[in-house]
Amino acid sequence: MGIGFLVPAFLAGLAALAIPLLMHLRHRDKDRPYRFPSLMFLEQLPIRTSQRQRITDWPLLLLRALAVAALVFAFARPVLTDRTATGGDTRRKAVVVVIDRSLSMGYQGVWPRALDSARAVVNALGAGDRVGVVAYDDASEVLQRLSDDKTQAIAAISTLKPMSRGTRLAPALRTARQMLLDAPFAAAEIIVISDLQRAGAAGIAGIDLPAGVKLRSIPVGAAVRANSAVRVVEARRVLDGTRSLLAVKARVQSHELPAARMVKARLTVNGRDAASSDVSLQPDGETVVTFAPVPAPDDAVALLVSLEADALVADDTLHAVVPRDDAVRVALVSPSEGAAGEALFMERALAIGAAPAIQIDRLASAPVSREALARTSLIVFWDMLPSASSVAALQEYITKGGGVVIAAGSRLATQRGDNLPLLPVRMSGLSDRLADRGGTLRDVRIEHPLFTPFREVPDALSSVRFLRYPRVDLVGQVDVLARFDDGLPAVLEQRLGEGRLVVLAVPLDAQRSDFPLQPAFLPFVRQLVLHTSGRDAVPLWRATSESWSLAPSVNDPVVRAPDGTLLRPRADSLGTAVPLADAGLYEAFAVSATGAAVGRVAANAPASESELTPMDTTELLLGVRDAEPGTMASNAPPTTAELERRQNPWRVLLIIVALVLVVETIMATRGWRAVARRVRPVPPVSASDRSPT
Repeated sequence: MGIGFLVPAFLAGLAALAIPLLMHLRHRDKDRPYRFPSLMFLEQLPIRTSQRQRITDWPLLLLRALAVAALVFAFARPVLTDRTATGGDTRRKAVVVVIDRSLSMGYQGVWPRALDSARAVVNALGAGDRVGVVAYDDASEVLQRLSDDKTQAIAAISTLKPMSRGTRLAPALRTARQMLLDAPFAAAEIIVISDLQRAGAAGIAGIDLPAGVKLRSIPVGAAVRANSAVRVVEARRVLDGTRSLLAVKARVQSHELPAARMVKARLTVNGRDAASSDVSLQPDGETVVTFAPVPAPDDAVALLVSLEADALVADDTLHAVVPRDDAVRVALVSPSEGAAGEALFMERALAIGAAPAIQIDRLASAPVSREALARTSLIVFWDMLPSASSVAALQEYITKGGGVVIAAGSRLATQRGDNLPLLPVRMSGLSDRLADRGGTLRDVRIEHPLFTPFREVPDALSSVRFLRYPRVDLVGQVDVLARFDDGLPAVLEQRLGEGRLVVLAVPLDAQRSDFPLQPAFLPFVRQLVLHTSGRDAVPLWRATSESWSLAPSVNDPVVRAPDGTLLRPRADSLGTAVPLADAGLYEAFAVSATGAAVGRVAANAPASESELTPMDTTELLLGVRDAEPGTMASNAPPTTAELERRQNPWRVLLIIVALVLVVETIMATRGWRAVARRVRPVPPVSASDRSPT
């Protein structure tokens, strides 16, 4: 056991021990007066005095000094400590080094500084200290658990390199916290080595660190953060006569460039250079790069858009895969030939265009067999409902990714009831707007994918006039995408599993509206087919750290990663998923990596990695708070506050002071002090009294 003091400044009060000593050395002899009638009878004798003073009341002096010393120690707040928790523990300190390895750390000069900083932290530790290493991007990985092997820690740090992934600091802090909770320590610290991207701080609010654990950061970001990155690639198939071409457009984002920069952007199609374009990048903002249309096969096409390298090379390229140009097969189900004639405008509109081409099959009833449903991308019920016997098959079809459109008209509007097959709404007759020259659309959710063609011209739909349309009342869980100007729902959507069910109260024929005669009709019905069938939902790329779900039809799949590594993903109850760990092109094969790939997907780092704006080091502590007492390891050393609560010897010292003062008072008032002995004077012998020998 050892002793310490919470307020050691009060120890200066020990100088007050000189006060009792000075009091005892003070000369306090007092003569007692005696009354005599005359001095003639007294003999004057010479008295020899000494200037030397001696302490004669030692017990009383010691009591007074003890009282002063005890009072001083009480005010200094002594605290008893366990030496084995600090000095005797060979594992005196635990340090967890948390290193950022996200894409932004690849900025010129940043990564070498990060490695040097990590090595310096490890080398500065003492002989008995322990160190752990955690690397993080959008997830955390423990490279070394707490150990006193500094050589192994430096070796683990040397194996790191920046990855094409995002930044999330919160998982790394939780991992470091758990490492410190699992092992005893006398002192602990978490050191974050990062460029401290502001986007990476999301999620750290509410993280509890063990009491007494220090958190600090070592910023290694560049002072100048000029950067340009390819953020978005847009690709669509177009027809040039009989040739199928691919039109590609890229968006480049610039940040803090010192001046406008002229760069060359290149387009690669299936590994071959296809086009290039010179573009001037502004210091800040977005620049659109449009490439000349290039020939492309009907199969899936792998694209690569790249810029001339700058300080952050990893975001100067963007990978994408354009899906194959398969025709979208639409089953148009109508109750009669006359009803099919009402859909003539829709059929002719869908027959225009390609990439993808839309093929329409007229049917009198909905397909219900598995083979027929597998060949069908979309089923359109024209002013009718499916039969009750086909509802179960259609619900399963939608759940697995199929699409169904119910175009309601005058016949369907007369069907009343709340449990109509596959219909999440209730019909309540027709709304006749002929007297006021027809109704219009209002409250259109222009941000919805169904209205993508009208985002730049939102007024294109407001000019359409609708004379008669069904009155629709909501029954189930359904999203209203647009309404008529009288508040009635016009376009509704319901998600069922991976597919969609769309209900149209908007007339698509020329008898009840002028919609087929308006320019907005063609892009609307085409986007309706693509959106509901799911063809517009296929992304051109995915973010790294996501998973790629392979089709169940691929037997014994083999996946080639961007670096050429062959992966054999394992199938589970949810299917076969491939983790996208790096940026680039992933290709899937059946059995062996030979022949044509059965699937392709592109992966890129999140766009937020190109935003290099750092946060202040103090923001790292926002939301991070100390845990409640008791969350530490059982043999972790207590803090000074805990020792103060558990050990209070100053109260004992005050009791001792009180007792000593009582004893001192008794001794001082009852004559326990030392008293000089009275000596009988001996008169001198005169000459007359001396007898001769």
